[in-house]
Amino acid sequence: MSVWAYPWDLHDIGLEAALDRLAAQGVNTISLASSYHAGRFLQPGNPRRRIWYPQDGTVYYEIDPARWTDAEIAPLQAEIVSTEGDYLAQLIDRRARGGPAVSCWTVCLHNTRLGMAHPDHVVRTAHGDPQYYGLCPSSPAARAYVTGLVAEISHRYRPDRIELESPDFMGFDHGFHHEKDGLGLLDEDRFLLGVCFCDHCMNRARRAGVPADAARDTVRRLLDAAFARELPKAAFPGFPGTGLRAFANQPDLAAYLGWRSEPVTSLIGEIRQAAHADTRVLLIDFEGSWWGGIDLPAIAPHCDGVVHCAYATAVDRIGPALKSARDTLGPDRTIVAGFQLFHPEVSGRDDLKQRVQAAFPCADGINFYNLGLVPPSRLDWIAQALHG
Repeated sequence: MSVWAYPWDLHDIGLEAALDRLAAQGVNTISLASSYHAGRFLQPGNPRRRIWYPQDGTVYYEIDPARWTDAEIAPLQAEIVSTEGDYLAQLIDRRARGGPAVSCWTVCLHNTRLGMAHPDHVVRTAHGDPQYYGLCPSSPAARAYVTGLVAEISHRYRPDRIELESPDFMGFDHGFHHEKDGLGLLDEDRFLLGVCFCDHCMNRARRAGVPADAARDTVRRLLDAAFARELPKAAFPGFPGTGLRAFANQPDLAAYLGWRSEPVTSLIGEIRQAAHADTRVLLIDFEGSWWGGIDLPAIAPHCDGVVHCAYATAVDRIGPALKSARDTLGPDRTIVAGFQLFHPEVSGRDDLKQRVQAAFPCADGINFYNLGLVPPSRLDWIAQALHG
């Protein structure tokens, strides 16, 4: 049973105080943000930083510069690691003295700082426009960055597990600061705007015999038509409920979308190979992750399991979703269910308890989001959800 946590929250609450508070709720693992993006965070659970803007696209452990000397894309150590401490190292030390297990919550390709610095390695639309917040999983440099990150964390620190967030294509729908959309984008438009046609994807697809150029032309045509309409009108009724089948009447595009999971699957396989054998590698997954190129049946042999985030999943869908994941992964892989403690998404203690109980037939554990982002009193919900 784990709680996602930021190192600055452990610092401000106090490591021992935070661990004691969580242990009292039945938590035996800390999922620490080890590589993370930025945002404006309202932090009622942090006694000092009530609103916090994390440094963008940094890692929260002491990097070894020698490992990255020849890397085209290299991590940046967050300034607070030097000023406030390496909390990954502290948690590993605390584990050795009977403390909780340690999981490294690792954001992979979602990195605006690196995207701005390396525009040749970001996701690009069919029109060639960059999506700076997402490095592309087809880029060799981006792949080397992510595998190097996992190798460094797992071999130097030996965490119990690593949780991979965003090893796939960051879609257009991810969002950005001060967005402007006067068109009224439909789901199909958002999806097509997130399909990557960067040089790395194009070359990789061509080598696989996929009609990448024709697929790009198709997406350009579809988007141009959407941009020209006076009012939005669906070209693919039923999407996204129909999934990739919606594009079956566009054979070149369908072939490209079928190929699109390959860079993601092979990257996760390379990550598992790069990780220390003692560290389990889990994919952070959710319903609808095919949107970003996740093919769970293909990925299953290449990871040790999943953290299935059911943040917005209806209670009656949680059990079936996790059973589907279990059927796909098999009995030997780990399945952790992820739930947020946010209100009004979770209405209260009883709502959270129902969600957790719905997960238990198939889940091996639960992750709760997030230590600093909710009031301390809301952490009490965890014990009731786990133990009734």
